[in-house]
Amino acid sequence: MCHVSEEPSVGIVTVNYNSAAFIGEFVDSVCRLDYPNARLVVVDAGSRDSSAEEIERRCPHAHVIRCGENVGIARGNNIGASYCREQGFDYVLFVNNDTTHEPDVLRLLAAAADGRTMTVPRILYANDHALINTHAGDFDWTLGVFRNTYHGKPDGPKTRTRRELQTASFCCVLVPTRAFDDVGALDERFFMYYEETDFLRRAREQGYRLIYVPEAVVYHQESASSGGGWMTPFKQYYATRNRLYLLHKHQPSRLRHAMFTLYFWLSRIPTFIPFALRGRWSLMRAQVLGILHYYQGRMGRTLEVRDF
Repeated sequence: MCHVSEEPSVGIVTVNYNSAAFIGEFVDSVCRLDYPNARLVVVDAGSRDSSAEEIERRCPHAHVIRCGENVGIARGNNIGASYCREQGFDYVLFVNNDTTHEPDVLRLLAAAADGRTMTVPRILYANDHALINTHAGDFDWTLGVFRNTYHGKPDGPKTRTRRELQTASFCCVLVPTRAFDDVGALDERFFMYYEETDFLRRAREQGYRLIYVPEAVVYHQESASSGGGWMTPFKQYYATRNRLYLLHKHQPSRLRHAMFTLYFWLSRIPTFIPFALRGRWSLMRAQVLGILHYYQGRMGRTLEVRDF
């Protein structure tokens, strides 16, 4: 990577936090990318393990920015994007460090992008390449739910069709650097989860397009840094709190916000009952705390994985 080339320059930004268990596989995968004009930019969010040193050992040309605390995904990505803007990169590839990639993924994403177009790959579960693992699709701004994402569904003809999207996960997305001049930074009050939904809405309002490029393939381990698995107490907490904040931020009227709030509270009943019946008290507690902290105005970093 990072050779002189006519290809657009790309800063590959990842936020690292205590990822020693899987960071080697990620870095080796990045080093196998067949794109000639890219550099790995790592924002280390106060890791207490050896993962930052392992990154530098495996990829000496990576630029590692060491933070003294857990800055979270939103601020970490902002720090990485700021560095890429200072260095004059044409694009920023935001990517989770619990992913691996087909060697041509960046080349395919860059070929489909331009100064007003963001691109996302087809993301599959790392432990089951037959299933889709992405929220790339649409978002219902009335109810605050994702639509048409194929998440958890079998990979097949429908999931391999290129199309324009309303939203996507920042698990892996290529963004023109100039977008940050027009859209602004990621909202750090989210800390993590839904910050990309907010950013992509603002970007589309500024005339940017988001294109799904299924030929580009990424494999994802799913929440490896937040406890592992599809839904952990840590993820339940931040997803609940931030969903309330996101919808409040973007509702066009008090009436629309009141409608969402009514729907949200009514939908807690079918959510809490299964938790109680299955004895999943940690998930119930996490969701209650998320609701409470939103109404208390406690945003940004509030709880860590170890708090659950």
